[in-house]
Amino acid sequence: MNSSKLKFTIILPTTGNRGALLPHSIGSIQNQTEQNFELFIIGDGIADQSKSIIKELQSSDPRIRFFDHPKHSGRGEVHRHQALKEARGRNVCYICDRDLWLPDHLETMDAILRDFNFASTTFINVHEKQNLSTGQYIGYFGEASASEYPNKIGISLSNAAHTIDLYHSLPHGWRTTPKGLYTDVYMWQQFLDHPGCNAYSHTKPTTLYFKRGHFPGISVSQRVNELKKWSEKIQPAEAVQKLREEAQQGLLAEWSDLKMRSKSPLLIKGRRLVELPSAILQKVSNRLKRP
Repeated sequence: MNSSKLKFTIILPTTGNRGALLPHSIGSIQNQTEQNFELFIIGDGIADQSKSIIKELQSSDPRIRFFDHPKHSGRGEVHRHQALKEARGRNVCYICDRDLWLPDHLETMDAILRDFNFASTTFINVHEKQNLSTGQYIGYFGEASASEYPNKIGISLSNAAHTIDLYHSLPHGWRTTPKGLYTDVYMWQQFLDHPGCNAYSHTKPTTLYFKRGHFPGISVSQRVNELKKWSEKIQPAEAVQKLREEAQQGLLAEWSDLKMRSKSPLLIKGRRLVELPSAILQKVSNRLKRP
């Protein structure tokens, strides 16, 4: 690889014995329609078996770099900061080792970051029973101010992106998160507090987000089986569109259930609860049809 700028640097943090997840999360990266990237795996106290898996992945893809660190007192935020000092991508994306990207995730982020310097998309929620629904960022799409984005949204790691120039202009970058705060939201707030931040949130779901569960969550082997199953479902473009449509219907079902449970006359943005599902789905549908 030469020293010229790439489109993307991708940060994938991992820890412990979760190496078996990586062929699937990284597989979803390697299946992107946009292939101009480098991938930084950030190890935060990972097991030897995980290191062996990473070495094997590197042997077949020279775009992968591994940053091996002892376990950090927090979530390894400072390790991400150190790695980004070596980033060659114009833009930076992130992915959790237990999530999957849909094939047009990078392509979508690239389009947004031509006009903005901080971006997010929404996600498809894969529930415990394997049913789907679109992540509920509803009402906060488009250009957003710090007052509404991300405190009211809660952007997941796998759905955020930014330019490297904006990152280098921050006062701190990734740093240890104070107790009681969410790591990602703490970082995104630093971006949004910056006077040069120009943020945009897109309606398109570009990731599969899997139920985390209460600590310690499901086992690595169970998660591997889940990721394997869904990795096979997101290969053809037609299958991805069907998943998005199914997730929209799942969101409608959730709102309908809320409507049935509530007899409140509460208005949300001028609409009664009974009116929300159709209005929301129409808004999402219109935006998904945009180029």
